[in-house]
Amino acid sequence: MSIGTTIKRLRREKDITQEQLAEYLGITSRAVSQWECDRTAPDISQIPALCHIFDVSSDTLLGIDIEKNNEEIKKYIDKSVNYEKEGDFESSAATLREALRKFPKSFEIMLCLANACICVNKRNCVNAYDEALGLCKRVLAECTDSFTRYEALSTLVRIYDYADKQDEMLKLSEELPNVFFSREDVMRYRWKGDAGFEQIQGYMDFLIGRVVEMLGIAAQYRHDNNEFMYSLEDRIYLWKTRVALLELLFPDEDFLFYALFGDQACTHLCSLHLEKGDYEEAWYWLERRADFVIHMETYDFNAPFTSPVLRGVVPGGWVDVRGDEFSQKMINWLTTDKEAAVLRNDKRYEDLVNRLKTIAKRK
Repeated sequence: MSIGTTIKRLRREKDITQEQLAEYLGITSRAVSQWECDRTAPDISQIPALCHIFDVSSDTLLGIDIEKNNEEIKKYIDKSVNYEKEGDFESSAATLREALRKFPKSFEIMLCLANACICVNKRNCVNAYDEALGLCKRVLAECTDSFTRYEALSTLVRIYDYADKQDEMLKLSEELPNVFFSREDVMRYRWKGDAGFEQIQGYMDFLIGRVVEMLGIAAQYRHDNNEFMYSLEDRIYLWKTRVALLELLFPDEDFLFYALFGDQACTHLCSLHLEKGDYEEAWYWLERRADFVIHMETYDFNAPFTSPVLRGVVPGGWVDVRGDEFSQKMINWLTTDKEAAVLRNDKRYEDLVNRLKTIAKRK
């Protein structure tokens, strides 16, 4: 971090204008602006006065302590990310709490911890978001960096949504920028080199997730009178499109956590074909659902994608919002649900249940 960036951050934290700082130092406000834009730097004789005004050490002002701290903060965050890739969100949150005790003013740690808390609560089906809520509000109250503030706003919107506080969620979402004004949209033709390719893959990963997710949202969308927006045939088409898109993007069938979207699509396709009375097609999608479920419960959290689009990316583990394993959920539906009663008369039923039980026992 440059000295100009540090001066800008400290000045804002102290709620001092450029004009006021210039007056304290007996210089022009343009000189301060030049510092903060990294066009020039303060004279060494001005360092003691700046340290006194901001109440910091010269090392902090010059970025020496900051760089050392940032290195240690990164180690903590990398450690927490490794726990998340293994699906161990409790250890991730514990690591970040330890880091926050050591670096109580790190907004990066605060936001990582807020997200870890969300994952822990979702995994355990606990509707308790006070810790995450407090962390995000603190970032918004103290941080002046616009990107960090948007990240905090986005996380806060998610918290309100999960906590079923829809009014707060909708109000806060209006403060977020439109997707067309995102950094990724601006930079998509401008990224270069190896570092740029990592950014491209990250953006593609995000877009793939959004497209397959939006296909499902559209398929379930309803009019104001609560009738489906799409006909039954169109809903079948949209869910099939989701599965076809996943198969197209991941020809190696290395779906990893994207198998969750396949499971959801096949669940709906099975139900919709049962509604039509097409039991053979319902069985096809039931068995395809089992493929996705088994993949999701057995893939290595540390494995990278091998298919071309995201080759080399390691997405980590998924969070089961519903509280227990997907194979057991599917077994419960097959064995007890009224909708599945007609499927239990088929000779394929026992083989499918046993196949799922084998996975459930391994988990």
